[in-house]
Amino acid sequence: MEEKQTENFHMRMWLDTLQNIVGPHGLNAILNHAHLEKYKDAFPPGNDEKEIPLEDVKNLRLSLIDLFGGKGAWGLQLRVGREISRIFIERRSGVTKALQVAGKLLSESRRIRITLERYMEQAGQMTDSSSDTPRFELREEEDYFLFTDRDRYESEGIRSEAPVCGIIAGTFQTMVEWITGHKHKVEEIECRAMGYPADVFRIWKAREGEES
Repeated sequence: MEEKQTENFHMRMWLDTLQNIVGPHGLNAILNHAHLEKYKDAFPPGNDEKEIPLEDVKNLRLSLIDLFGGKGAWGLQLRVGREISRIFIERRSGVTKALQVAGKLLSESRRIRITLERYMEQAGQMTDSSSDTPRFELREEEDYFLFTDRDRYESEGIRSEAPVCGIIAGTFQTMVEWITGHKHKVEEIECRAMGYPADVFRIWKAREGEES
């Protein structure tokens, strides 16, 4: 099977994010643990070329679990997801500004929907997928959206009693707050690490604290 690849920009966001959160020495410790010393002081360029083995990103994430434990890793993953989203919004301004302009005329729930749709488009381009069926599915219910990812690297090959995809949960939190100006609750309600066939996230339409 051909090795999955991801964009240089993807790994660059990861490394910049971790360095912002834990500092250069903390990042080096994580890279040592993940056997990814090749990235020390040698961050990839922030371009769209798919030159990074996706396995490198997976090993980086797994090292967070090993070093910080389950609960500690989840909190850190949320922070990583939020920071990755912030960096994406800042560095891919062509995509995000167009989204903001389009969203000004729409309701809050509609803005959430088009943001999740754009995420599917960007994520599909950024990382290779081996799924035989469409990787993503977005379903709208009366009070929330259900976002399904059938090939998320965070949960691949993992076994856990609790959800493990904190990075994407944090990403969704920041994206939704950015487009609406308000916090909305995001929950991972099914996870492949727990034995489910896909990772499923519930994104509430109501603002945080106002969910029914």
